Amino acid sequence: MRKRFVVAMLAISAVLSGLYTQSASATSPNVVISQVQVGPTGSLSNEFIELYNNADTEVDITNWCLYYASAGQPQTQMGSKVACFTTENPSLHLFLPPYSFSFAISTALATASPSLGSDMKFSATLASAGGHLRLADTTANVIDKLGWGTAVAPETLASIAPTSPKVLQRKQSAVVNILQDTDNNNIDIELANSRTSYMYGAVYEKQDVCSNIAGVQENPPTGNSVDDQGNCVAPPIDVCSNIDGLQVIVPNGFALDESNACQPDVCANIAGLQTTLPSGKELDDSANCVEQDYCDNIAGLQTSVPAMYRTTAPDICLLDVPPIFVSELFANAVGSDEGNEFIEIYNPNSSMVDLSLYVLKVGTDAPKTYSFPSGTTIDPGGFITFYGDDIPFTLTNTTGQVSISTTDGQMVDQSASYVNADEAVAWALINGMWQYTNQPTPNAHNVPSITVVDDTDEIVTGLKPCATNQYRHPETNRCRLLATVGSTLIACKDGQYRSEITNRCRSIAADVDGLTPCKENQERNPDTNRCRLIASSDTTLTPCKEGQERNTETNRCRNVTTAIPGAAFAVQPVVDTGGGIVSWWAIGGVSLVALGYAVWEWREEILHSIRKVATFFHSHK
Repeated sequence: MRKRFVVAMLAISAVLSGLYTQSASATSPNVVISQVQVGPTGSLSNEFIELYNNADTEVDITNWCLYYASAGQPQTQMGSKVACFTTENPSLHLFLPPYSFSFAISTALATASPSLGSDMKFSATLASAGGHLRLADTTANVIDKLGWGTAVAPETLASIAPTSPKVLQRKQSAVVNILQDTDNNNIDIELANSRTSYMYGAVYEKQDVCSNIAGVQENPPTGNSVDDQGNCVAPPIDVCSNIDGLQVIVPNGFALDESNACQPDVCANIAGLQTTLPSGKELDDSANCVEQDYCDNIAGLQTSVPAMYRTTAPDICLLDVPPIFVSELFANAVGSDEGNEFIEIYNPNSSMVDLSLYVLKVGTDAPKTYSFPSGTTIDPGGFITFYGDDIPFTLTNTTGQVSISTTDGQMVDQSASYVNADEAVAWALINGMWQYTNQPTPNAHNVPSITVVDDTDEIVTGLKPCATNQYRHPETNRCRLLATVGSTLIACKDGQYRSEITNRCRSIAADVDGLTPCKENQERNPDTNRCRLIASSDTTLTPCKEGQERNTETNRCRNVTTAIPGAAFAVQPVVDTGGGIVSWWAIGGVSLVALGYAVWEWREEILHSIRKVATFFHSHK
């Protein structure tokens, strides 16, 4: 078993060794080591190395080097540098022409033969008994290798060791100008006499003017220019020939069409040219095409107008809800208001309304917002009433107002403002006008106030309707102006104040500068601000007429009614005169007019009384 394992390992080792040797062989069929002299007897330091370009094209040998390794050094060791093809300027490159030689000699040989020219010189180092000579490029890649004598890592088999004065020489192939190179030194190399002359000086330089372009450019490419760093710069290309000016790149917001013309691109973030806004897209602030949001005011992306919404402006969606109305407010209940105040809402539509899309606002200056109880609906043409126990609102007695809005802030309806609501009186919308009524009707149609005129609780009818900006007071039955939010009394003039009872401007007693001065014998009454005669002992009053006396408070004459004076003559009959008859006709006419007006004013009551009498007699037949 052990013998088999050893044999197997030896076989594997042999295969790997062969593979390694093959990979380390010469990699270029072009430049080869053509002749080597390791030094004849008596002049061992007179060494030279000749290279030959087997190819029909020039070869860039810039920074290529010759390496020498002793015969015993393994394949993995390159050896020491012998000579290199270097330049003074990195932009310079060295080339070996096709079918040309390059000749390198040792410094000892150059001294011994001063007339012997060469391309390079090196220090003598080659051993005649055996060694390795390698030609490698700038990446240490072996171009050609020669092993002789006892060399352990030649090309396949080492060539024989040279004997003085013989040199190692590569054989000529059957093809003219081509030296034999089978990658086997034993076959390709032979011993020969040195030639009487050797060629050198074929290596030439090329200036690379474009360090940024692979290869060597002796001249800039057509249209290129060379910058300060030795880079060749191509002339700018106008990529948009259809746009004025030079465009070296496609401008932002443009793209190339099929004709390579630059066209405005509506969607910079979408591949390809978009000459128009694609369907269902819109532009954002960065000019990118994104999915169109039909409702910018609603969170999230709406690719269409949602159900129950309507558009009022581009990309603005508002709730599309049916109208409902505030119809009655009851702010001042008899006794405690808590739990007894109510707000009534009316649905004028032919379908049921869900109140989850509405909110209630109570107050004038800074109304408070309330949501309706969950699941609340109003039947078609129906009423719904909310008390303080249903929604925690408060209606103040002094002034108030109620409005309905949608949950997204649209005003749906708003009541008129009430002022100083009386106890047990509702503020109701009746016949299109807001007015007070002493007949609260929660969850029912509103009715006007009634006034008790006798024991039968008759309803006052036939009154002239109030104006649109007025309401009928439930106690006086008179029309009053509706209180509106934000109404302001006109300021009184200087020297006046506003009466709390009549709300009218009055003159201030202490400030009479702006009043017309009283006459010389008058003074201003501090209570009424009117002029009156000045009571004075020096004033002589005109005597009162017979049968009158002077009032001590007002100083005016009045008839004496405390005693009836006796007549000084007998009672005489009154003789009728023409003037008297006219007077009686006048009094009679006035009386008839007054009677006619009374009948017209009380026509409803008279007719009602006649109907009652007729009913009475009819029922007793």
